[in-house]
Amino acid sequence: MAIRSYLQLIRPWVTIAVTASALASAVICSGGLALSLFLPISGIFLLAAGASALNQYQEWEFDEKMERTKSRPIPSRQLTISDGLRIANIFIISGFIVLIYNGNLMLFGLGVLNVLWYNGVYTILKRKTAFAVIPGAITGAIPILMGWIAGGGRPGDPVAVFLAVFIFIWQMPHFWLIMIKYSPDYKQAGFPVLTDTFSPLMMKLSIMAWLIAASAITIYFSWFGITRFPGLRYVLASVNLLVILFIACQLFLSPKISFRPIFIIGNLYIFIVFALLIIEKM
Repeated sequence: MAIRSYLQLIRPWVTIAVTASALASAVICSGGLALSLFLPISGIFLLAAGASALNQYQEWEFDEKMERTKSRPIPSRQLTISDGLRIANIFIISGFIVLIYNGNLMLFGLGVLNVLWYNGVYTILKRKTAFAVIPGAITGAIPILMGWIAGGGRPGDPVAVFLAVFIFIWQMPHFWLIMIKYSPDYKQAGFPVLTDTFSPLMMKLSIMAWLIAASAITIYFSWFGITRFPGLRYVLASVNLLVILFIACQLFLSPKISFRPIFIIGNLYIFIVFALLIIEKM
C-alpha cells in the first residue's frame, strides 16, 4: 500500500508522459538514442515527479473536496502532509543534482524555471483565474526545450520551437475538455471555472479553435521546414484532418460527449506527430 501511495504521489503516467516528450525531442534533435541522454532525461523525470508531489502537497485541501482527487494519497490520509513534502524535496533535489552533474547550465536553468513556474506560479494562479491554464501550459513546453538541449541542439532551432509551441497549444483543448467534464468538482473545491464565463457552445468552439491552431502550426511547419519528405507532409496533414473531424463530431454531433475516446485520440495524435518526426530523423 505504501509503495502504491508513493507512486500515486508522483503521478507516474503524467511524469512518464513529460519525460517521454523530452526524450522524443532529444531523439529528433540528435537523430538517435544515445547513452549520453540518460543523465539529462533522468533529471527531467526526477523534476517532473518532484513537481507533481509538491503540487499534491500544496493542494491537498482542494483535492480533498473533489471526487476525482479525494482518493489521492494525502487527502485520503494514506500519506501525511510531511510525507508529501519530504518525497517532493527528495525528487526535486535529486533532479537538480543530476542536471548539475550533467554539466549543462542552460538545461539546469530551464529545470529550475519549470519547477518554479509550475509550483510557484501556475499552482497559485489557478486558484485566482480560470485562464491560468494559458500561462500554465508553459510547463509542458519547457521539457521539450530541455530535451532538445540534451540532444545537443539550440533552443531557438525552428524544429525545437515548433515542438514546444505545438505542445503548448495542444494543452488548451485538453485542459478545457477536462474543465467541461469536471467543472462541478472544481467549483466545489473553490476553483474558478471557465464554464462560469463561457457558454457550453463557446467552450466547444474554443476547444476547436485551439485544436485547429495546433493542426495549422503542424501543417505549416511540416511544409516549410521540419520535414524533408513530401509523403510525410501529406500523412501529417491527413492525421490532423481526421483528428479535427473526429473531435468535432464528438463535440457537436454526438448527443453526449464521450470524453474517453477524445482523450485517447488526442494522446495518440501527439504520439503520431512525434513518432513520424523521429522516424524521419532516424
